[in-house]
Amino acid sequence: MNTYEFTIMLAGVDLATEDLEDRIVAAGCDDALLCFCGETPYLEFERQAENSEMAIRTALAELAEVGLQAASIQEAGYVTVTGAAAMADIKKGTLDHYAKGRRGEGFPAPRYGLQTGTPLYWWPEVAEWLVSNDKAPATLAETAQAAVKLSPDHDRLCA
Repeated sequence: MNTYEFTIMLAGVDLATEDLEDRIVAAGCDDALLCFCGETPYLEFERQAENSEMAIRTALAELAEVGLQAASIQEAGYVTVTGAAAMADIKKGTLDHYAKGRRGEGFPAPRYGLQTGTPLYWWPEVAEWLVSNDKAPATLAETAQAAVKLSPDHDRLCA
């Protein structure tokens, strides 16, 4: 069994939601850390499972059983170089060199943000590149692909 790390943003709840932590624990998600970005709650999971799809699927099902809805899965989205470096546990400067073509070849092209100077990359592509270039464990790309497949906003992401 492997350990899979992923982040689920919650919908329809905030700091004022009564007994949120108790509901998360009652769901069986004691392998998740409840965090907030402003008023937006999210769960950082470290879940052991046979594969990444099973890890994410069981987390979503457990949350649904106690009436908690996922808004999105972070690994199924867009990231900055800084965000990608944090998710891959790589130094930002190192990843920046890959992104700018100073090291390695074939780093994924940014998808958005070129006019603002803050390029956004599709995380599943970055994760796959890191794995295929021996810069990250295979679970990173596996989790990203499973997250895209299972994300509540899958239709929007893949449109």
